[in-house]
Amino acid sequence: MNRKVCIVFVSLFLLGFAISSSLVRGASYIELTPTTGEPGDSVTVEGTDFEANSTVGIGMGPEITVTGELHPIPNPSGTGPFTAVTLHYPIKPGSFSFHCDVSDVTSDYYDTYANGTLATTSTYAVDPFVNYVTGEFGRSSNTAWDGYVVTFTANYTYYQFALTSAAGEPTDVSSGAFSVGVTVPDIWNGTEPVTAVDRLGNTAVSDFVTTGSDFVPEPLTIGAIVLLSSVALVVSFYWLRKKSTNKMVKHN
Repeated sequence: MNRKVCIVFVSLFLLGFAISSSLVRGASYIELTPTTGEPGDSVTVEGTDFEANSTVGIGMGPEITVTGELHPIPNPSGTGPFTAVTLHYPIKPGSFSFHCDVSDVTSDYYDTYANGTLATTSTYAVDPFVNYVTGEFGRSSNTAWDGYVVTFTANYTYYQFALTSAAGEPTDVSSGAFSVGVTVPDIWNGTEPVTAVDRLGNTAVSDFVTTGSDFVPEPLTIGAIVLLSSVALVVSFYWLRKKSTNKMVKHN
């Protein structure tokens, strides 16, 4: 098989994979009515092709990353399931992971498949999972945890403004469609994404334009100010040095 044939074969394979992936995971869709408004206004979010007879979570704004969020599991007994709930929701599919410490015996769990199931390094874990809508996550065990000290440490990405409760909004039993009214949060003026996700990781995004807001974003932290000042100082020094060098070359 020559090089040209190999390139064509690989290209066709990647194209077919992309198409099949979009058919499986890319069908979900949401529409906003209206698409522009002020904080406090009501907006209808209509969605299609989410998981039927289930729920969706809706978030708005930029993605926020959380690391090292501790969740002690009080008085574990039996084989579980042992669960915790993240402090923020809905969760971006594919972003979740957690570290499990059972009396200094540790294991890790990864959102490799972005479908609510978690890959793990543990040989004792049973059915590790994350629910992107509610923020619930956890695992069972094939051995009892009675008397152990257990802590889960979660890492994940969420959308800055939650527009639905932790319970989520129900979808139609047969089609997976939904229609829900949400309130524009106290957000800054401009265009930000509205994102809907379900338990299986189906995701849809639509932009909303906020106007008439008096919201002022939080000021930069001292650390951020110092960092930006340092960058500005380095850039200024570089250009001044370059300018001085050019003058010396011209003079000579």
